[in-house]
Amino acid sequence: MNRYTKMYGWLYTSFGNKTFTIDDFRMTFPSSQATKVIHDLIKLDFIKRIKRGGYKVVQPTDFVKKIVKENLGKEDILKNSNKKYAFTDSTAVSIWTDGYYWTDFTRGFKPIHIAVLKKDIKYWNDFFVKNDAEYVFEGENKTLFGLTFILHPKTKITVENKDGNLVIPLKNIIEFCQKNIYLYRPALEYLDKKYSLNILDNYEQVTS
Repeated sequence: MNRYTKMYGWLYTSFGNKTFTIDDFRMTFPSSQATKVIHDLIKLDFIKRIKRGGYKVVQPTDFVKKIVKENLGKEDILKNSNKKYAFTDSTAVSIWTDGYYWTDFTRGFKPIHIAVLKKDIKYWNDFFVKNDAEYVFEGENKTLFGLTFILHPKTKITVENKDGNLVIPLKNIIEFCQKNIYLYRPALEYLDKKYSLNILDNYEQVTS
């Protein structure tokens, strides 16, 4: 935890929801750089200026909501990338089913699965760090939370455009669902009906 985060705790303890001035700040927190510190705290969204010379501490609930909102706002950053990728696994299932079937998430974890080329791994590392986005490579041992990009490195990727989304082909998603039939049967039923594939009965006959 950095010093400004620690200071935020003491700011809230000291001022709560009351308006304070820079003189109040100096009397509470001895500082030879009060103006700079106030500026830094505003930039970090720990406090806000509500009038000339008047400040308030951002309330913990608002601060937490802002963290979550900023994390969820990273969902569209892939549009700024210049390397090949395709949505895959459960994310691709949701796209191909037009949002009808969405799984693989919890209240605290929203994964976005993308297939990327192995040769571009360094680029993707740098890309997500630069964009301050949560990411992990498939199989990597990390505690996952919030909106997190799950990267699946591949030697090659086939990409299709589904309603503006770059996604792996429908046939690959059908195979993915068939391998996980107990979890993705509703998705298979939707795809089977929408695209008149006539695959569900045939598949169950083969596997029975």
